[in-house]
Amino acid sequence: MDLYVARSFIQAYLICAVSFVGLFVLVEAFSKLDRFLRQDTSLIVTLFKYHLAMVPTVYASYMAPMLTLAAGMFTMTAMNRQNELTPLKAAGVSVYRTLLPIFLLAICLTGVTFYLKEQVIPYFKEPIRAALALSRSRPLNPTPYYDRKSGFLIRVREYSPTRKIAGGIEISEQHPNHKAKQRIDAARMEWVPEPGQQEESDSMEKGIWVLREGSTQHWDEYGNLIVNASASNFERLKTPFNRMEFQTSLRPVDLESSDLDISYLSLKELRKQYQRQPEHRHLAVKLHHHFAFPLAHIVLLFLGIPFVLNCGSRSLFLSIGVSFAICALFFLVSSLCMNIASHSGVLSPVLAAWLPVMLFGSLGVTLFDRLPT
Repeated sequence: MDLYVARSFIQAYLICAVSFVGLFVLVEAFSKLDRFLRQDTSLIVTLFKYHLAMVPTVYASYMAPMLTLAAGMFTMTAMNRQNELTPLKAAGVSVYRTLLPIFLLAICLTGVTFYLKEQVIPYFKEPIRAALALSRSRPLNPTPYYDRKSGFLIRVREYSPTRKIAGGIEISEQHPNHKAKQRIDAARMEWVPEPGQQEESDSMEKGIWVLREGSTQHWDEYGNLIVNASASNFERLKTPFNRMEFQTSLRPVDLESSDLDISYLSLKELRKQYQRQPEHRHLAVKLHHHFAFPLAHIVLLFLGIPFVLNCGSRSLFLSIGVSFAICALFFLVSSLCMNIASHSGVLSPVLAAWLPVMLFGSLGVTLFDRLPT
């Protein structure tokens, strides 16, 4: 019986996975076709690279619990249609015992999801960066970064994660009395990594920023602009430069961390980034969400399976539709909690990450406990 139920679940899971992934590929290909056609490589190569990076990311971040729930409801609906549950009950096998293989497989899928988020996805940062940049309609608009080591406040108007080039640079520094000390303006800022560095497996990129086409201004501790008396015109007030190396603790991932949708950092990298940028509350939320989200495999099963067994559903399409509705509601509540915690102090990061799991889990356990066994 265990092998039969497990085999039915795995078959349903594969069918749902192929269907959902195929639907995702089609929607992405047609909705972003104009962007794919603007790339230098051929359309086939662009589509292949894009989906090779995005499918595992979307699976680990969104799709995995949905597939588990759909497969579980699909399996139980099929057993209902074939009247297989009644003879099992008559033979003394409870519903809970019948469902044991499904929940064991769900626990395994929980581990697979965590492994993907922790080991696989962070290793492929560069392909995922390129795919995410292609999916966006505009460059990133990072929040200001304060370098606690050197005292620089760095503002960037826009940033390209794939090219690692920032535009519209404004860097300011203050005296201890909070009066302006230095200001650097530059048209762009380029990241030059150290030779031989493997950035895909190194969360703390090593290299240096190079400022291009800019100027510098200096003030004394009383706030008076320091004038270059030997120069003339514009250069008396600002010292122009074409290229200047900029020493700072700022790294490309610091600019990318201001993006709420960043999804390729491991637990260790998330913790390190939050320590570097504690003002980004969404990093703390994602740190706890990293643990909470994989449990949705089990939590959603507790909600979906009682619907099939209590209602006696025999429609596969109805079961798939209900699984979509349950997952949509779960993701809506989860997204709402994460956004509230990221932008205000109403919810703590811990509560925002775990509240959907606790709400849906408690409701699911209650419904599961009332099943006619």
